[in-house]
Amino acid sequence: MNNLFRFTLLIALLMSLSACGSQPSEQDAALIAVVESSVAAWNAEDLDAVLALYADDAVITNPLGTFAGKEKIRSLFESAIDEFSEDCGNYKVNGNTVSYQCALTGRSDGKVFTGEKYEAVIENGLIVSDTFVGNFTP
Repeated sequence: MNNLFRFTLLIALLMSLSACGSQPSEQDAALIAVVESSVAAWNAEDLDAVLALYADDAVITNPLGTFAGKEKIRSLFESAIDEFSEDCGNYKVNGNTVSYQCALTGRSDGKVFTGEKYEAVIENGLIVSDTFVGNFTP
């Protein structure tokens, strides 16, 4: 009987540990997918596809300033989309906020020139804010 209890306890422990290392929930995966879609569109230099993932009243805050609304965001992105590509990862979800990191690579020379950390708030499948929170060494 004692061995049966130990075996059952071991199985329960192993199942709980495997759940800790599992994939993100369906909701978290959907939020991450919005950011990943934005990155893929950016890397394809498809500005319209990038902007389609932003709410009309979205706000971007980065070292260049704060840009509110799609037209200001369009102007910001038009000036940079042909300059660099992004390699993003380390996604973490908290509520409807996705924290992530991107290594930026110059399109002309293929060299990584910086790493940036962001937090994107996503509502109804659209980015409503994307905020620069710091740099990292890629």
